[in-house]
Amino acid sequence: MYVIKNLAFKTARIITVLCVSFIFLSMSTVLLLRFFNPPFTSFMVSESNFFQREIDYSWTPISNMGENIALSVVATEDSNFCYHLGLDVKEIYKVITRKEKRGASTITQQLAKNLFLWSGRSWSRKIIELYFTLLIEFIIPKKRILEIYLNTVETSLLTFGVNQASDKYYKKPANKLTKEQSVRIALTLPNPKTRNPKKTEV
Repeated sequence: MYVIKNLAFKTARIITVLCVSFIFLSMSTVLLLRFFNPPFTSFMVSESNFFQREIDYSWTPISNMGENIALSVVATEDSNFCYHLGLDVKEIYKVITRKEKRGASTITQQLAKNLFLWSGRSWSRKIIELYFTLLIEFIIPKKRILEIYLNTVETSLLTFGVNQASDKYYKKPANKLTKEQSVRIALTLPNPKTRNPKKTEV
């Protein structure tokens, strides 16, 4: 009996240490992202097969992107971005009640998944995603969240960031995009591997 109790105590202590360590590391990492640009994301690592394939990724400050692309992405991906705390309850309710096949993920949820998690759908991943989503919203200002998202979102195969998409498809920086070109790029984000901005209907 003593051995069982001792084993249970040690197990509980190990679990506690692991949980505290995870919370500390995750909070520290998100805090760093408030001030420093990520050199890569979990999704980039996965897509490049641990960088065995070259990725196209470089950082562009949001102040150098222009309003057209930022507004277009928010309008198409998460129109309530400025008003929710990471979860758009109204959109989730619509998807469930209407049995729609589209997702209801916010920009912050997508960012949390791209930065820290893996592809695929499971309850365990969704729970961790929710944790990171709330953490990001609590620690990082909205403008910075959008800046990180615009730089790290996949825009075509092994290409990340709207500025890279602008250069690839329109041969100019994002701050020179017209409203229509910005909307076309934004509309490819739900499925960037198969959609081409020049062939997307607006």
